[in-house]
Amino acid sequence: MKNKKIIKYVLVFLILIILTGILSCKNNIKMTNAKYDKILIIGIDGMDPRITNKLIEEEKLPNFKKLKETGTLINLNTSYPPHSPVAWTSIATGTNPAKHNIFDFIRRDPKTYMPELSLTKTVSGIAGTDYEPYVKSDPFWRITSKAGIPSTVIRWPVTFPPERIEGNMLSGLGVPDIKGFLSGYTLYTSKDIKSDKTSNKIIKVKEDNGIIKTEIFGPRTRKSNEIIDIKVPIGIKAFEDSANIIIQNNKYTVKVNGWSNWIRAKFKVGMFKNVYGIFKAYLISTNPFEMYITAIQIDPENPMSDISYPKDYSSDLAKQIGLYYTLGMPEETDGFIDNKIDEKAFLKHIDQIEEERDKMFWEEFNNFKKIKNGVYTFVYDSSDRVQHVFWDEKLLEEDDGIFSLNKVVEDYFIKKDEFIGKVLKEIDDETLLIIVSDHGFTSFERAVSINTWLVENGFMTLNKELDENEDGSLFKYVDWSKTKAYSLGFNSIYINVKDRESKGIVEDREKIVEEIISKLEDLKDKKTGKKAINKAYKREEIYNGNLIGDAPDIVIGFNPGYRMAWQTAIGGFTKDVLIDNTKKWDGDHLVDPVFVPGVLFSNIKFNKKSASQMDIAPTVLDALGIEIPQNLDGKSLLN
Repeated sequence: MKNKKIIKYVLVFLILIILTGILSCKNNIKMTNAKYDKILIIGIDGMDPRITNKLIEEEKLPNFKKLKETGTLINLNTSYPPHSPVAWTSIATGTNPAKHNIFDFIRRDPKTYMPELSLTKTVSGIAGTDYEPYVKSDPFWRITSKAGIPSTVIRWPVTFPPERIEGNMLSGLGVPDIKGFLSGYTLYTSKDIKSDKTSNKIIKVKEDNGIIKTEIFGPRTRKSNEIIDIKVPIGIKAFEDSANIIIQNNKYTVKVNGWSNWIRAKFKVGMFKNVYGIFKAYLISTNPFEMYITAIQIDPENPMSDISYPKDYSSDLAKQIGLYYTLGMPEETDGFIDNKIDEKAFLKHIDQIEEERDKMFWEEFNNFKKIKNGVYTFVYDSSDRVQHVFWDEKLLEEDDGIFSLNKVVEDYFIKKDEFIGKVLKEIDDETLLIIVSDHGFTSFERAVSINTWLVENGFMTLNKELDENEDGSLFKYVDWSKTKAYSLGFNSIYINVKDRESKGIVEDREKIVEEIISKLEDLKDKKTGKKAINKAYKREEIYNGNLIGDAPDIVIGFNPGYRMAWQTAIGGFTKDVLIDNTKKWDGDHLVDPVFVPGVLFSNIKFNKKSASQMDIAPTVLDALGIEIPQNLDGKSLLN
């Protein structure tokens, strides 16, 4: 009896501690009078001011035009560098990268010099692979949640793994597939082409008694000290204009030149553990047989890792709107660039993603309308991928400022204008509407191999001369004992500093930074006669904060038309410093941020000619009557 009383007192004591913690957390948030009851933030990745204003002038965006005339349309200055992960994190936190810790799409490990994705940190947990965020600053929804304000965040980049908030969160850019990858595809073909056994991208198949027997590839596991793919057998029965896919006793039909509905698969990864995935198939032809499948995504109804908060939210959402793409970047740009699917297939795929996103938006918007106060944020990002692969060289602004648009890009924003028109009809005067993009766009015509430049200019030494068929990726042939600097990521140069990098030799970091910048800014393209780089920035020029020591030593601001070579991003090389970009990926934004600002629309007037991305978070807090934390770099636009 005595023990029961002790347990009772302990439980009461613990409950009081928890309640005190919760209350003190909320009491740390100082509140004033709110200016608005609700805030709706819509992100449109890559929406460019030049394109937007051109389409408005041509009377093709009547709803955006209405916002411009009755509210606000101004440029939103983007991040250094203008990468989506960097920019969206700056928007969310109101801080610069030296405070929030995202500096590039790719970061380096100074101990190994190896590239790592900045979207999320992979760690080994008790139950296998786990994930942790790199972001160190508080996004605005964490602060509003602590203030007890309902806050729902859907598909915002760099929100994986999801965090506990006062509302619902569905993670966006950063969510991997069931293999842990950010993209991928598989092509099954009966054509006489070589299979790709390393990546499983191309699988050679043949018909046997009217049935094609093959496999799909799921997560990897270790067996007898060997990493193996867990596979699930599938059977395919092809007809003249369609095919039936049989997998685990379920049949799915796909028509020629059409995408299938969602296909489910279960992978047994252990005695007591299954991983569930979903994918879609596109049937290219039946004679010869060619079928393309997407990356196998995390099943939102049976997620292998949490992709939402609450944990069951992803499943509840699927029950309301049907299954949906969970991959952070689900657009099939890889397959389109590799010529495995054509333009028609790619655009059908984009339409399906947009349809799913619209269903998500309105499902949560209906809930948002019912509450008295709150924040609802939603990001559309297929706009970015469409512009990457449907850019047009004519879009490069000429001296007279006249340029034309690819019709695919134009059509996308016309549809988005129709969507905004519906939103404007549904919101009331007590709701502050903010529409933002993370950056604009320009052309990508010539690639710059910075590591090759470093070698040619004596800042890096290789212990082997590379031939045309070898890019030496992951710094395979670098002699670190004679290397002063190296490049990794899409805008970054690091100095090989002694006692910072594991094989560092440089004692005077500032001297090498100065030498590189003075030479790099003079880099001229012999083919075009243009300078490839507008400005190379010292990190101290553009960042401030306690994490500045983790920043690249130099951030490169390319001129429009130029961008970092793909090989450099992963520590590789090309034969020449400047090479033609021959890929379909001919639009980009990884240039000097002065050339690619984003846009800011609002249904109220801001008395500003332009704004910083870092102004969005303090504006949200100010509008809701929350005192703005002193460490934020941005200012409220309501002042």
